[in-house]
Amino acid sequence: MGRRSAVNRWLFVCLVLVGCQTARAPATSGTFAVGQVVASTSESGLEDALRTGIASALTNRSALGDAGAASVDIAVLAAVTQATNTSEAGQSFAARLQISVRSGGRTGQFSSERNYTVIDAVQGEVARKAAFDALAQTLTRDAVDWLLAPKKPSNG
Repeated sequence: MGRRSAVNRWLFVCLVLVGCQTARAPATSGTFAVGQVVASTSESGLEDALRTGIASALTNRSALGDAGAASVDIAVLAAVTQATNTSEAGQSFAARLQISVRSGGRTGQFSSERNYTVIDAVQGEVARKAAFDALAQTLTRDAVDWLLAPKKPSNG
Protein backbone atom coordinates (compact mmCIF):
# COMPACT_ATOMS: atom_id res chain seq x y z
CA MET A 1 0.00 0.00 0.00
CA GLY A 2 2.88 2.39 0.73
CA ARG A 3 4.34 2.04 -2.80
CA ARG A 4 0.97 2.74 -4.42
CA SER A 5 0.53 5.87 -2.29
CA ALA A 6 3.99 7.18 -3.29
CA VAL A 7 3.26 6.55 -6.98
CA ASN A 8 -0.09 8.35 -6.70
CA ARG A 9 1.59 11.35 -5.08
CA TRP A 10 4.27 11.41 -7.78
CA LEU A 11 1.61 11.28 -10.55
CA PHE A 12 -0.38 14.03 -8.85
CA VAL A 13 2.68 16.31 -8.68
CA CYS A 14 3.48 15.64 -12.35
CA LEU A 15 -0.10 16.44 -13.39
CA VAL A 16 -0.06 19.69 -11.41
CA LEU A 17 3.24 20.77 -13.00
CA VAL A 18 2.06 19.88 -16.52
CA GLY A 19 -1.26 21.63 -15.90
CA CYS A 20 0.48 24.80 -14.72
CA GLN A 21 2.69 24.84 -17.81
CA THR A 22 -0.17 24.38 -20.29
CA ALA A 23 -2.42 26.95 -18.59
CA ARG A 24 0.15 29.73 -18.95
CA ALA A 25 -0.37 32.27 -21.72
CA PRO A 26 2.35 32.17 -24.35
CA ALA A 27 5.04 34.81 -23.99
CA THR A 28 5.69 37.26 -26.78
CA SER A 29 8.84 37.05 -28.84
CA GLY A 30 11.91 38.05 -26.89
CA THR A 31 13.47 40.73 -29.05
CA PHE A 32 12.37 43.85 -30.88
CA ALA A 33 14.06 46.37 -33.14
CA VAL A 34 13.38 50.10 -33.27
CA GLY A 35 11.33 50.80 -36.38
CA GLN A 36 9.83 54.00 -37.74
CA VAL A 37 9.13 56.95 -35.48
CA VAL A 38 6.72 59.45 -37.00
CA ALA A 39 5.96 62.75 -35.29
CA SER A 40 4.08 65.33 -37.32
CA THR A 41 4.46 67.97 -34.64
CA SER A 42 6.42 71.15 -34.14
CA GLU A 43 8.02 69.84 -30.92
CA SER A 44 11.69 69.78 -31.78
CA GLY A 45 13.57 66.66 -30.78
CA LEU A 46 10.45 64.60 -30.02
CA GLU A 47 11.20 61.95 -32.67
CA ASP A 48 14.72 61.53 -31.31
CA ALA A 49 13.43 61.37 -27.72
CA LEU A 50 10.97 58.61 -28.66
CA ARG A 51 13.59 56.68 -30.66
CA THR A 52 16.08 56.94 -27.79
CA GLY A 53 13.39 56.10 -25.25
CA ILE A 54 12.22 52.91 -26.97
CA ALA A 55 15.81 51.74 -27.58
CA SER A 56 16.71 52.42 -23.95
CA ALA A 57 13.59 50.69 -22.60
CA LEU A 58 14.19 47.63 -24.80
CA THR A 59 17.85 47.52 -23.78
CA ASN A 60 16.97 47.75 -20.08
CA ARG A 61 14.68 44.73 -20.48
CA SER A 62 17.26 42.82 -22.61
CA ALA A 63 14.80 42.87 -25.50
CA LEU A 64 16.65 44.93 -28.12
CA GLY A 65 17.33 42.73 -31.12
CA ASP A 66 19.00 42.84 -34.49
CA ALA A 67 17.62 43.09 -38.02
CA GLY A 68 15.54 39.89 -37.72
CA ALA A 69 13.65 41.06 -34.64
CA ALA A 70 10.07 42.33 -34.70
CA SER A 71 9.97 46.02 -35.57
CA VAL A 72 8.40 48.53 -33.14
CA ASP A 73 6.88 51.53 -34.91
CA ILE A 74 5.75 54.67 -33.07
CA ALA A 75 3.45 57.43 -34.27
CA VAL A 76 2.73 60.59 -32.32
CA LEU A 77 -1.03 61.11 -32.14
CA ALA A 78 -0.88 64.30 -30.07
CA ALA A 79 1.79 66.52 -28.55
CA VAL A 80 0.12 69.57 -27.06
CA THR A 81 0.68 72.12 -24.34
CA GLN A 82 -1.96 74.12 -22.54
CA ALA A 83 -1.65 76.98 -20.07
CA THR A 84 -3.13 75.93 -16.74
CA ASN A 85 -2.32 78.71 -14.26
CA THR A 86 -0.66 82.11 -13.93
CA SER A 87 0.92 83.30 -10.71
CA GLU A 88 3.71 85.57 -9.45
CA ALA A 89 6.12 82.63 -9.79
CA GLY A 90 5.38 82.26 -13.50
CA GLN A 91 2.94 80.54 -15.79
CA SER A 92 2.12 76.84 -15.44
CA PHE A 93 1.55 74.58 -18.42
CA ALA A 94 0.49 71.00 -18.99
CA ALA A 95 2.25 69.02 -21.72
CA ARG A 96 0.32 66.01 -23.04
CA LEU A 97 1.79 63.31 -25.27
CA GLN A 98 -0.19 60.50 -26.90
CA ILE A 99 1.51 57.83 -29.01
CA SER A 100 0.51 54.75 -30.94
CA VAL A 101 2.84 51.74 -30.85
CA ARG A 102 2.64 48.93 -33.39
CA SER A 103 4.56 45.67 -33.56
CA GLY A 104 3.75 42.30 -35.05
CA GLY A 105 0.08 42.99 -35.65
CA ARG A 106 -0.49 44.44 -32.17
CA THR A 107 -1.31 48.10 -31.71
CA GLY A 108 -1.53 50.02 -28.44
CA GLN A 109 -2.03 53.65 -27.51
CA PHE A 110 -0.33 55.35 -24.59
CA SER A 111 -0.74 58.86 -23.21
CA SER A 112 0.46 60.90 -20.28
CA GLU A 113 0.56 64.47 -19.06
CA ARG A 114 3.21 66.47 -17.22
CA ASN A 115 3.11 69.95 -15.70
CA TYR A 116 5.87 72.53 -15.88
CA THR A 117 6.31 76.18 -14.93
CA VAL A 118 7.69 78.94 -17.13
CA ILE A 119 9.40 82.07 -15.84
CA ASP A 120 10.51 83.55 -19.19
CA ALA A 121 10.50 82.62 -22.90
CA VAL A 122 14.01 81.09 -22.95
CA GLN A 123 13.40 78.99 -19.85
CA GLY A 124 9.98 78.07 -21.26
CA GLU A 125 11.44 76.38 -24.34
CA VAL A 126 13.84 74.37 -22.19
CA ALA A 127 11.08 73.39 -19.73
CA ARG A 128 8.70 72.32 -22.54
CA LYS A 129 11.41 70.19 -24.19
CA ALA A 130 12.28 68.60 -20.84
CA ALA A 131 8.59 67.83 -20.24
CA PHE A 132 8.22 66.11 -23.63
CA ASP A 133 11.51 64.23 -23.17
CA ALA A 134 10.28 62.91 -19.81
CA LEU A 135 6.89 61.97 -21.32
CA ALA A 136 8.64 60.12 -24.16
CA GLN A 137 10.73 58.14 -21.66
CA THR A 138 7.69 57.23 -19.56
CA LEU A 139 5.50 56.22 -22.48
CA THR A 140 8.17 54.14 -24.20
CA ARG A 141 8.81 52.24 -20.93
CA ASP A 142 5.06 51.59 -20.69
CA ALA A 143 5.03 50.44 -24.33
CA VAL A 144 7.88 47.99 -23.76
CA ASP A 145 6.14 46.59 -20.66
CA TRP A 146 3.05 46.07 -22.84
CA LEU A 147 5.06 44.46 -25.66
CA LEU A 148 6.78 42.02 -23.30
CA ALA A 149 3.67 41.08 -21.33
CA PRO A 150 2.26 37.63 -22.08
CA LYS A 151 -0.50 37.75 -24.67
CA LYS A 152 -3.93 36.86 -23.41
CA PRO A 153 -5.26 33.70 -25.03
CA SER A 154 -8.06 34.39 -27.51
CA ASN A 155 -11.52 33.00 -26.85
CA GLY A 156 -12.66 31.23 -29.94
